Amino acid sequence: IYSLFDTQSLSKPLWSWSSIQFGISYISSALKTDGHQTQLVVLGSNNRWRDNLQTLNTSMEAFSPRLICLTAVASEYPFIKEITTEIKNRWPDKYVIIGGIHATLNPSEAISDPFDAVCVGEGEYPLLELCRQIETGVVPHGIANLWLKSRDGNIEKNPPRPFLQDIDSLPFPDRSLWTPWIKEEPGEEMAVLLGRGCPYDCTYCCNHALRKIASGKYVRFRSPENIIKEISLIHATYPARSRIYFEVESINSDKSWMMAFCKQIEAFNATINNAIAYGCNFRISPQSLDEEIFLALKKANFYRINFGIESGSERVRREILKRNYSNKDVLETASGARKAGLKFCVFNMIGLPGETYAEHMETVLLNRQCQPDRHFTEIFFPYPGTELYERCLRDGYIKAPVHNCMERRQPVIDYPHFSKAQIQEAYLWFHYRIYKGFRPLWWILIGIIVTKVSSSPALNFLFLKITHCPGMNALREKLLRL
Repeated sequence: IYSLFDTQSLSKPLWSWSSIQFGISYISSALKTDGHQTQLVVLGSNNRWRDNLQTLNTSMEAFSPRLICLTAVASEYPFIKEITTEIKNRWPDKYVIIGGIHATLNPSEAISDPFDAVCVGEGEYPLLELCRQIETGVVPHGIANLWLKSRDGNIEKNPPRPFLQDIDSLPFPDRSLWTPWIKEEPGEEMAVLLGRGCPYDCTYCCNHALRKIASGKYVRFRSPENIIKEISLIHATYPARSRIYFEVESINSDKSWMMAFCKQIEAFNATINNAIAYGCNFRISPQSLDEEIFLALKKANFYRINFGIESGSERVRREILKRNYSNKDVLETASGARKAGLKFCVFNMIGLPGETYAEHMETVLLNRQCQPDRHFTEIFFPYPGTELYERCLRDGYIKAPVHNCMERRQPVIDYPHFSKAQIQEAYLWFHYRIYKGFRPLWWILIGIIVTKVSSSPALNFLFLKITHCPGMNALREKLLRL
């Protein structure tokens, strides 16, 4: 079971192929390879309880699973907990396990809730062992990475297994699992996972905590040869897909690996009629300002890179975010990408703890200087397990776990130096402020309207209701493309 707040429709809730969740996909393929059957249910956590129960009932009757697996980030966890309570009330004999980031970082909380087991860390091999034990009638026990709850309430906390080093050994992620839940669009971007783990310690992220849950090397890349095999399979299975986005924290964190990978992509594209175009995440650093890197990406037919500005204030990046690069580095990265013929998109955050309104305006200025082809700008949300969450608790900005249905689109913290009202205003007008004088006014206004609608529960709900009326499909699709 997978849930998300933003759903395109009740029958086709996912926006695109790039929205699939890789943890579920890899576990499903591992289980299928071992002879098990899997089925996915996608639920919308945006106040559609009756519809969710109907979807769940239909799937349970058709598939009748013996094991139910769920995943959740912090903001989805309350909904997943509620769904699990419903499952346990209706189907008490079903064995239910939860995994994912929130459960991994908070296993004591999860195991005290209505789950039979909690997966701490990577789940492919723990789930294989669990399925084999359930299949043979054995009471689950002794499975590394799993916390197991007995019928009398006792908890068996099994030790973690080392991080899986040979990611190439896993079967490719199960994309067929997601097909019923995605509306097919010609030319839509697919996604491929290049590796696991992140070498950086950004304070708004939980990688520093995840790195500690097991032994072994945390940052691992797949081999270029293995990735090319998956790309070839995607091309054969989905010939209309002309773009692939590579999911990895930073493609340029290992230059020698990246250069070898680019050469193999270039060679693969030469073997097909219509070359596939690629996108990826790119980490700004003084070492990455290398013309050779940008040229290699362009030769491999990369069309865009995404990189994080996060804040235009060097103080905020250095002292609050642990991101050590200068504004000069940002501008040179943007210039290098443009010179090589690459589009670039940037990530920004608004309302960071310790950030002032004046420092936010530094972010606006840096974006205006860069003029990104697109920006992904969100309001800071304090996720449990991150350093900034602990800082917010320590400084008294939050008193308890924060749950917000408009996650990263509405502020949850009212700072004395940067109020909620100021943060929301900054978020609404960010698009206008960075593109004013550079882009057509109609295009800028559309961006403002989209931001306003998506950040208002009432307007967002109304938009979904109107655009899902009969005969409104064409309008909805046009608006989504804009």
